[in-house]
Amino acid sequence: MSRNAPLPAEPIVLAQPAQTQLSLQQALALSSQLQSQGRLQEAEAMLRQILQAQPNNAHALHLMGIIAHQVGKSELAIDLIGQAIKQNGRVALFHANLAEMQRQLKRIEAAIEHGKQAVALDPLMASAHSNLGIAYYDNKDFDKARSCQELALKLAPTLPSALNNMGSILHEQKENKAAIEYYRKAIAADPNNPEPLNNLGAVLVKEERPEEAQAVLATALRLNPRYGDAHCNMGFALNGLDQFDRALQHFNVALQMRPDYPEAWLGIAKAYQEKHLLPEAVNAALKAIELDPARSESYSILGSIYTEMGEPEQAAANFDRALSIEPDLCSALLGKGNHYMEMGEMEHAEQLFNRALEGTPGGELAARFFLTQVKKVRAGDENFAALITAAERIDELPREKATYLQFALGKSYDDTRDYARAIEHFKLGCALKRKTFNYDPSAQERVFDKIIEVFDRATLDRLRGNGFRSDIPVFVLGMPRSGTTLTEQIIASHPQAYGAGELRDLLGIAHRAPPSGNQPLFPDNLKNLTPEILAAWGADYVSGIQKKAPGAQRITDKMPSNFLALGLIHLMLPDAKIVHVMRNPADTCLSNFTRLFNSGQEQSYDLTEIGRYYRDYARLMQHWREVLPQNSFFEIKYEDLVADTETHARQLIAYCGLEWDDACLRFHETKRSIRTASVTQVRQPIYNSSVERWRNYGDALGPLLEALGDLA
Repeated sequence: MSRNAPLPAEPIVLAQPAQTQLSLQQALALSSQLQSQGRLQEAEAMLRQILQAQPNNAHALHLMGIIAHQVGKSELAIDLIGQAIKQNGRVALFHANLAEMQRQLKRIEAAIEHGKQAVALDPLMASAHSNLGIAYYDNKDFDKARSCQELALKLAPTLPSALNNMGSILHEQKENKAAIEYYRKAIAADPNNPEPLNNLGAVLVKEERPEEAQAVLATALRLNPRYGDAHCNMGFALNGLDQFDRALQHFNVALQMRPDYPEAWLGIAKAYQEKHLLPEAVNAALKAIELDPARSESYSILGSIYTEMGEPEQAAANFDRALSIEPDLCSALLGKGNHYMEMGEMEHAEQLFNRALEGTPGGELAARFFLTQVKKVRAGDENFAALITAAERIDELPREKATYLQFALGKSYDDTRDYARAIEHFKLGCALKRKTFNYDPSAQERVFDKIIEVFDRATLDRLRGNGFRSDIPVFVLGMPRSGTTLTEQIIASHPQAYGAGELRDLLGIAHRAPPSGNQPLFPDNLKNLTPEILAAWGADYVSGIQKKAPGAQRITDKMPSNFLALGLIHLMLPDAKIVHVMRNPADTCLSNFTRLFNSGQEQSYDLTEIGRYYRDYARLMQHWREVLPQNSFFEIKYEDLVADTETHARQLIAYCGLEWDDACLRFHETKRSIRTASVTQVRQPIYNSSVERWRNYGDALGPLLEALGDLA
């Protein structure tokens, strides 16, 4: 605003002019009081009268600028305070406030310049040091930013803005524990300010403390229900609590306020990923990248989504892109390490897991966990020793990190044959994991009952022979950890076969809504199947898997839980091959109990519950044997495959309709991505150490053996 420019013709805030007669000094003091009380209309009316009498009154111009800033008229605010400085450039407060306004408009150089002038004019003004510090923070000059906040706090130890800013600087410098303390001090100093509450919530999310974050962010949103950043951070907290639908609601509110919000799109990507809506997750991650191409985390999340989609090349490319931006990004190092592990390149995987130990704080225990998975642990290993040391402070760890630690110790003690210690750590790890979700074994039992009811003999006989004819699919199914990965690897080693791994395609079809449009839960949604529906769904399934390997004569789908829909497979794809892999029940259940799964398998984290689930699985498989024609599926025992691999591998390949190839006995040499809990085992020749493994644990498995009953 130039010197001779008049005030805007229209008031900044409409109001009736004040009637009381005051001196100019009294009027200015009252204007300031009204502004501080939030009575902006009255304050503006009085300031207009002052400026009519004294158009160049610097303090009135400055206060009018403050009011303009408060009602969102930032450019006008800057013009007014700039005019005040022209009239009197020796007032530190003018420069300090102008610095903050320029900073909020991303004019960082101007903000720093005015901040410097403010502290030069009044070195004892704590707020001026704080404002200059946050300008340095935005300029990514964190050392100068920290020095400014330290000076501000030396002058005013309870200054809320300096406490909050100090927390943000420490967070940026990855000193999260110290950041949390400063945010808490800022909240104590100014309990009605939602900003430090939001900032504290964001750090608690990163520290994997979502319950605490949710409570803090709820307070921030009560103070300001339209606080977009708090909605976004609440979404991340709810993601951490596996409340993905609620999380999506908060991310969408954040996007309503700010459509170009990359963090919100990233949160949506994670929520969709956890809901197994992977194409939608990819689109959300790509939107985040479009809005902020320099954000390393976006590429890492996209890499993890492509990993789940069975697109290892796309996954690796995105992990590499993330690491090119931020070489020590823990999530990308772990993601790329797991990619190498799935490809059988264990040495490369180990190198990346070790790099993650030295990189970004927060991922150390996850990296140590993966180091226990990549190879057999030996007594005296450096990583094993570090895990034992970490256990001394386990009570200080958030739940997810403590869970990683317990499972890593369980695996380490199991490898070194200290089974008493191993089972205790597995039990503790499972108890921690079990607290993160709701699982009702009785409700699960009712699902099995419903499947048996829906797919009774009469229904199967009525609909048989009406599906889509294709001999390309080979389903390898059974309980998780029963030998399905080994079985698939033998088939996938055949030159004319392709191993697609654990696909969600079939279960996605099995959960489709019927043509009526309503959406009953599985398996009630399958009560009114028709020949036309079966043929269409079968064609959809085959079309989907053929895209993965267009020239393959056989394509395996190794989703173990496809046994739930075995009757649907029989009707939908009558020429498909179905391989049911069986293993000693106690060994199978123990192997589930001692494995920290990436997702799902909720029944696995309690010995009684996994035993009950196994009984339901065995009951359902017996139902399929009774209601389906003989030889509808091929059954193979893991123990037989281990004891006489060639004989049973030949039978398996023959059942799949393929000529024998010796490559099937060299399955451990086959180069392909394997995304299962057995990823390391199938890279080795056949071994029998997993047979009768449960006997190592004896009485400690009492609840499991009791639940299994006669199946034990």
